[in-house]
Amino acid sequence: MATLEFALVVLACVIGSATLCQLAPRPSLPLVQIAVGCAVALVVPGVREVHISSELFLVLFIAPLLFDEARSTDPRQLWENKGAILSLAVGLVLVTVLVVGFVLNWFVPSIPLAAAFACAAALAPTDAAAVGALASSVSLKKRQSTLLSGESLINDASGVVAFQFASAAALTGTFSALDAGGEFLRLFFGGIAVGAALGLAGRLLVRLLRRGGYESTTTNVLYEVFSPFFVFLFAEWLGTSGILAVVAAGLVMAERQQRLTSASAAQRQLVSNGFWRIIVFLINSVVFTLLGMELPQAFTPAIADNFSLPFLLGVVALVTVLIMGCRFAWALAMEAVHRIALRRRRGRKLRQRSSKIETVDTNQPSPTPHLRHKRPHWRERVGSLLRNAAALTVGGPKGAVTLSIIFTLPLTMADGATPFPDRDLIVFLTASVVLCTLLLADGLLPRLAPRTESAANEDDLRRAAIRVLEGTLRELQAMLDADDTSQYDPALRLTIAQYRIRLIHEREAQSDGCGKSLEELSRAVREVQQKRADELQKAAGLSVGVSTPYYATLRRIRRSIGYDGTDVNVGSRFGSLRGRAALLWQRTRPGTVETDQDERIYYDTCLFAIQLEHAAIDYLQDIAARDDGRKKAATALLEEHRMALNSLWNRINYGQDVKQADRPDITVGPHESLPEGMEPLFGKQFAEAARYADEVDADALSIELDQIRHLQEHGEISLPIANALRQRVYVLQMTLGE
Repeated sequence: MATLEFALVVLACVIGSATLCQLAPRPSLPLVQIAVGCAVALVVPGVREVHISSELFLVLFIAPLLFDEARSTDPRQLWENKGAILSLAVGLVLVTVLVVGFVLNWFVPSIPLAAAFACAAALAPTDAAAVGALASSVSLKKRQSTLLSGESLINDASGVVAFQFASAAALTGTFSALDAGGEFLRLFFGGIAVGAALGLAGRLLVRLLRRGGYESTTTNVLYEVFSPFFVFLFAEWLGTSGILAVVAAGLVMAERQQRLTSASAAQRQLVSNGFWRIIVFLINSVVFTLLGMELPQAFTPAIADNFSLPFLLGVVALVTVLIMGCRFAWALAMEAVHRIALRRRRGRKLRQRSSKIETVDTNQPSPTPHLRHKRPHWRERVGSLLRNAAALTVGGPKGAVTLSIIFTLPLTMADGATPFPDRDLIVFLTASVVLCTLLLADGLLPRLAPRTESAANEDDLRRAAIRVLEGTLRELQAMLDADDTSQYDPALRLTIAQYRIRLIHEREAQSDGCGKSLEELSRAVREVQQKRADELQKAAGLSVGVSTPYYATLRRIRRSIGYDGTDVNVGSRFGSLRGRAALLWQRTRPGTVETDQDERIYYDTCLFAIQLEHAAIDYLQDIAARDDGRKKAATALLEEHRMALNSLWNRINYGQDVKQADRPDITVGPHESLPEGMEPLFGKQFAEAARYADEVDADALSIELDQIRHLQEHGEISLPIANALRQRVYVLQMTLGE
């Protein structure tokens, strides 16, 4: 399969998995992507023929992921937890290699000890992509998140070095601990030094270009994207660790400026963060999709012929238990030591504070008993310790990095003729253990660190957004209902329609019963309006050629009064193929009102849309009069449809001395002129709506900000909720005029 075709297949898998995850939100996105990639590899034979070298995989995917992780990591948190991070990234890797290697060699004697060490070394490091994807769906503590991200930044180097020496020992039969230690130190500290030097040089270069006015927001983003690839390749060329070099460069090059320094700095940060968010999502998705595509390659016919299925499953379970057991024991001991040290520091600070108070007034009783907090019960402390250790254990799954390492295992021994012993079995075990760790993380981590608070915050944010939009709509509608006709009214009607769409989407997205009731009631209103439209169209008896321009205009009108999605098509559909083709052709024409005939069509179609709104209002009033649990939803929708009806009447009566009847007769059809006294002003309204659209939208967004401030000042919404709502408004303000 050609490279372009393979890239398109992978991209299609990424898009399809994202859609499937929305339809079935329970499995995490990485698992869905792995399943999609595995299914495509089984269905499309050409996918299995494409192989990506581990070196290309590291530089193309892992380098930018680690660079972004490093630039967004707090260096202070890394430094405060440097001991724990190094113990996980180096100490735990060595322990895992020794324990898993010896046990695997004992349980499967056909795998040489050095090859077993190589398998364990490939399984030792955690995957940055998997850690980042899982951390976004759970609520980890700050220390847990720092340890997991810091470990994933560093342990790739220790795992790769251990794998290289283990595989070399398997090929040559010799191993030198002194040489291995020296090589590790050279790669470790050499990579950090090279990355820090390149990061510092790059930062100085950007500063010089910025001072000279030779740098823009676009070039800054491109420079950031180029940096991890260059740093990785340059460090590898020097013989050091490219992974650690990228991490060090990301930490040095990250711009951590104070807020409100300049508009250009804020714009650079905004564009950079948005761009990297898209890039990281795409890379993560591609990595897990490729991981799924590589899983079928791990199970070869040779394995099925030489080993039974129960034996293979037993070995996979054994290796998984060993890896998770080593990690749990290490994390448990590390957390216990951390808590003992933390308790000692607190006791020391407490004694120092008590001694200072006693020296001030020795006659007063010692406040030490009041300063001491009641310690939790030992069972609570042990339970918390076990939960933290378990979260750190399952929160470090293996991923595509492990598979990229294990696939570099030599096919033959040093003589070039003898096959590498049990290479297929080692690859199969590694791929199976990767899948097991991901399944454990997906199943256990949400229970160990549930994301309850963020879900509550999302509901609070949605409820606050509904209140803000409702208040803004009331203000805008009051401006439109003023007695004097303004040149801003056409643009104001369109702005009100857009706010209606936003409000409807926020209401339907509510997780409580109200959102479901609104969605069901909106569907019922759609059916009522369509039934009324069918009656009117049947009474008119129009042909395809005559009714097509009216149907196309009706779609534009319904969209302009706040309808979205399927609701736009109500009342403008054909049963015949000829009619649908004619409507599609009519929709390609620009929706302008220039001639007298266009004015007449627009006028008649507004009357048609008014009848549909009356049908919806009559139905909703009947629902609101009952007390069947839908009264609240019906009342909310009633207000929306009355706004739409008011908008239609305003555009008919714009600048007119003649007022329309409350329920005029529908006169859809070819007419030569408008009713007597009716001036053709629809084209003028189109022009004024386009002319003042940005100005009215800007005023509406200012009103929305006032609504947010009002709710915050009265204590009805919290500061974080208010800031989140303001950020939405700021993004909308940035799009004005585009």
